[in-house]
Amino acid sequence: MPAISFSINKQINENIALRGSLGAQMIDSGDYDLSYQKKLIKWGDQDQAFKYKGTSYFADAMPIFMTNPNEMGMLMSTFQFYAGLGLGIMFVDREQDVLKNGILEDGVLIEGDIVTSKETNLLPYIPTRIGLSTNSGGDWDLGLEFVLITTLNSKMDGNTIKDKTLSPDMAGQILFTVKRYFGKAW
Repeated sequence: MPAISFSINKQINENIALRGSLGAQMIDSGDYDLSYQKKLIKWGDQDQAFKYKGTSYFADAMPIFMTNPNEMGMLMSTFQFYAGLGLGIMFVDREQDVLKNGILEDGVLIEGDIVTSKETNLLPYIPTRIGLSTNSGGDWDLGLEFVLITTLNSKMDGNTIKDKTLSPDMAGQILFTVKRYFGKAW
């Protein structure tokens, strides 16, 4: 789903920067495979969602490590690679569906009510960023960034049952970046 973020970096030295980011990402479970109707009934009996759609708003801070910084008097690299790991907080606003009073007969769902509700959660998360940026030597650069948001619980999607291989909820982003430099280098 689409995501957008705004970040500000403060270069500490040639290899390390501190970054703060604010952003939003649309979230959606997609269509649920109805061949797992027993699971749908089990989740509904425990007030767990099987479908959701909404938006997550996030803010995080992290140190960024650059693998090939430019050094004064040296030939500039065409690209800069960077990676970071930090801490953040996410607010999730979603509409979710829960199957209530589901009854199966001969493997077919014959009865049940789908209850739709609006829910919100505030979640801590660990962001991981890996990126590649042009290094034009001017005030602007372009790049590509991969972000993995790993929540510290399983409440982002309205379902906390541990049926998943990985219990925390995760969101991924591929971001095209546009950088504008202000002030002098570190």
